[in-house]
Amino acid sequence: MALPADSALNYRADTPNGGERERGNGTLRALDRYVGIPLVAASGVMRRRRRLPETIERIGIINGTAIGDTIVLSAVVRDIAAAHPEAETVLFASSAMVPLLRQIEGITPEPIRMASPLSAIGALRRHRFDVLIDFGSWPRVEAVYAVLSGARYTVGLSAKGQHRHYAFDAAVERSSVRHELDNFRLLAQVVGVTSTTEPFFRPPGVLTAGSLPSEPFVVLHLWPTGVESRLKEWPSESWRALIDDLHGRGQHVVLTGGPADVACSAAFAATCAPGAVTDTAGKHSLEELADLLGAATCVVSVNTGIAHLAAAVGVPTITLNGPTAGRRWGPIGPRAVGVDSGLAGCGYLDFGWEYKGKRRDCMQGISPDRVLQAVVDAVGT
Repeated sequence: MALPADSALNYRADTPNGGERERGNGTLRALDRYVGIPLVAASGVMRRRRRLPETIERIGIINGTAIGDTIVLSAVVRDIAAAHPEAETVLFASSAMVPLLRQIEGITPEPIRMASPLSAIGALRRHRFDVLIDFGSWPRVEAVYAVLSGARYTVGLSAKGQHRHYAFDAAVERSSVRHELDNFRLLAQVVGVTSTTEPFFRPPGVLTAGSLPSEPFVVLHLWPTGVESRLKEWPSESWRALIDDLHGRGQHVVLTGGPADVACSAAFAATCAPGAVTDTAGKHSLEELADLLGAATCVVSVNTGIAHLAAAVGVPTITLNGPTAGRRWGPIGPRAVGVDSGLAGCGYLDFGWEYKGKRRDCMQGISPDRVLQAVVDAVGT
């Protein structure tokens, strides 16, 4: 199925990816706007701020909407669990992340349905937490859940115009000029934790060797998520130019994607040279993807959760940053490299929806030559 050279990536619908989309879940955004703001404001008026309990036996941590954010947060979670070894620490996250999160010593990962208020609040109240830390960046609904959790003390981020701070006993100002990991680290300090760890996950070993390509391969992840995700897509002709160069250097190319990416990934693969790519979109769980990424020579990805996962498993990771600011949201790891748009005025996203009045062509400011050079520099091929 051939598509015009400039359109293979541009017809894709923004449908939910297995029920989890980073900052793109319409139900959560509606709840946040119409329910969250009034409730957090009311909670600030109706109750007094409490003090941090002297004895902390149960710690709850909320980060339920974004896989990339949870991978970044995992570093801080490790440090919280290590600083409070006698406490029961529960991390609420998306169901897709739970198997990987079991690697973190000293915590219990638990899935949470953030778009279902009764389910989410019930999950939180069952634990009777001494301290509940909400690491959400923007959802007011998560802050409401913290208020209704029954926790003895609540902590969260405060951001200009978001009204979240009303919900918490202690709030830390979220900065838009530092990496989100550093915002998370400051939040952990409220409960006496100095966080220095970086995100790290071992490839879990759920894929057999026979399930992996036998020749050296590079993973390409073409599909961003979130609000107006098309504006974070790299042009299809740029991907094809990169694939041709990699193929000429003896590297096979594996395409990854979620269930919502199957049709567009197949359509793109059909426009590539015969035998140059293997399309695996929709075929792997997150654990299996961690194995696939860990076995790759290199991973090249738009700025999304898979880029964070690749960096966390330690593979050389090249992330393409257009409207998304690498300094704010780039993957963290010793072998992670960001390639930013060369166009002026890009890298402006903070929460993930600030497109109004901004340029919409940022991804076109990344040339295939720059990306190929980043790969060569990272792996020496």
